[in-house]
Amino acid sequence: MPKELAERADYFKAEAEGVNAMCELMEKFGVKKMEEGREAGRAEGRIEGRMESARATAAALIALGKLTIAQIAAATQLPTEEVERLASVSGT
Repeated sequence: MPKELAERADYFKAEAEGVNAMCELMEKFGVKKMEEGREAGRAEGRIEGRMESARATAAALIALGKLTIAQIAAATQLPTEEVERLASVSGT
């Protein structure tokens, strides 16, 4: 087994065809990782966008002064502490 592995490694290091195959594999690997990174970034952006929208909605509801902190937290699905923080920043 070790001899077979060594021969295979030599193929990828020394033979032009092996080097080309390794380069192709590495390029595909890099492209795949880049795509995974982009998708993770998009997902993170969507989550942050939803949170920002929920905060804006909470701030608007706080400004109306018609609902309790608990009701606003339930409506926006924000933690009560976050709604309280927004209320303290808005001065209500």
